Amino acid sequence: MEVGDVIVYEGSNFFRQRLTLATLSGKTVKIKNIRIKGEEPGLNEYEANFIRLLDRLCNGSHIEVNETGTSVLYKPGVLMGGRIEHTCSNKRGIGYYLEPVFMLAPFCKIPINITLTGVTNNKLDPSVDMIRSSLLPVLKNFIVIDEGLSFKMIRRGLPPLGDGVVNFTCPVRRTLKSFQWVESGKIKRIRGVAYSSRVAPVVSNRMLDAAKKVFSKYLPDVYFFVDNAKGKSPGFGLCAVAETNKGTFLSAESMSSSPKEDKDIKLPEEVGEEAAWRLLEEICRGGCVDSTCQPLILLYMALTAKDVSKIVLGPLTPYSMHFLRCLRDFFKVTFKIDEHLDNSLKISDDDEEDLKLGSKKLLLTCVGTGYTNISKGQV
Repeated sequence: MEVGDVIVYEGSNFFRQRLTLATLSGKTVKIKNIRIKGEEPGLNEYEANFIRLLDRLCNGSHIEVNETGTSVLYKPGVLMGGRIEHTCSNKRGIGYYLEPVFMLAPFCKIPINITLTGVTNNKLDPSVDMIRSSLLPVLKNFIVIDEGLSFKMIRRGLPPLGDGVVNFTCPVRRTLKSFQWVESGKIKRIRGVAYSSRVAPVVSNRMLDAAKKVFSKYLPDVYFFVDNAKGKSPGFGLCAVAETNKGTFLSAESMSSSPKEDKDIKLPEEVGEEAAWRLLEEICRGGCVDSTCQPLILLYMALTAKDVSKIVLGPLTPYSMHFLRCLRDFFKVTFKIDEHLDNSLKISDDDEEDLKLGSKKLLLTCVGTGYTNISKGQV
């Protein structure tokens, strides 16, 4: 709902995407009635931490939070970027903060060089490994130049104590070009990493052996790296990535329960198999990007030059559906969504069931807003 020059929302859902799009569009947003009926009303610690990160990325922001924390008024400033060091809340993963940073980084005034400290892998948010394998290739396609673009995990940190360190640098762009991305290609190889912290090194080998056992039924080119870290908290997990011959990356992950979670302890074999089946599910969903990348690619489509952009995606996640609504609120952009019919596969109805091509795909089309980074003097 828009009241005057202020866009008003209620509730705590989709908190990050509302503040991120407000920062890009320059529009003031007010979020009220945040958990007013909950046992702990108001902002959570990690949400307040995210507001502090946005404040450090921008110059001249105006933020008002009422005494109970149930109402936030955010008037964005100018995206500056530069060198930033930020300690994230251990209640959420670093991926919770990196996803909005990936959306904002190309439109800063100064190329961003940000170091985040916290939990690199957890069950709630995309892990650092998934972001490196899926979001980073998408960002490369839009940035075009590789100079100044890097993503490094300096130290791995698992919940609850975290202490992981990640560094991300990104050049700035003045405008984005429209694109047509309608071919996802066929899976040609699977890569991944089996990681562990403060457990026996053999645990990583047990995970990757279980995952390979599943993948070997479908593809011969499967290889996993092993990362035995010495973090503060014990745990283990596996991240698997499928790459197609058209440059599409699909990722999935599974990990053990943290010491503070009151859940059944998973064996390494169970974690490896779960990660493998999650990746196969992601492959079944299909599309030119995976579920994690959907909001990022939709944002870039909306901000491209005033021309038509198209992309083929698998079924939209609930988060992506709401992201489309927020894009309409902040940028007045609407998408045309059609079922994608792949004419390159000339098959009869009888053969279609046998091929098992996965879930139905969607073709999303929009006309970009011609968004310009006014802080950037030249391309």
